Amino acid sequence: MRSIVIGMLLSLILAMVLSLSAKAIDYGVSPNEWSATVLGNEAEFIDPMSFNDLLLGIHTDLFGLIITFILIASVTARRGRSRVVMIGFLTLSLLSLLTYPIGMLFSSMIGSSGVILSLGGFIVFHLLMIMGGLDSLIGLLRKKF
Repeated sequence: MRSIVIGMLLSLILAMVLSLSAKAIDYGVSPNEWSATVLGNEAEFIDPMSFNDLLLGIHTDLFGLIITFILIASVTARRGRSRVVMIGFLTLSLLSLLTYPIGMLFSSMIGSSGVILSLGGFIVFHLLMIMGGLDSLIGLLRKKF
């Protein structure tokens, strides 16, 4: 069972890195590029993303991200860290996961602030999942599980 969990964690960590890379390719790496992709930019003749495309992208992203959250959170919670650390880690992870779609959906009303909020949530969630996955993976490799 240990080797299966190690393989799963390696796959999930790689998936998180690839998810960040794919978003960087699709949307850009800076908040200005994200805003231009989602909201459009008249000066550069960039059309805004249609609401249907935005919803489809959020839906597809959330499906994979929620599954990743559940898997990494369950292994990380099993590690035996203090309750305060685990509750803080899981709460921050979940809040950043929810910030991503909420910021995107409200970007049409609040403008680039929603896109920047969404970008921040997306990056924080991925970094937390990578850190939680690496922490669990190191614990498994050291046989402290």
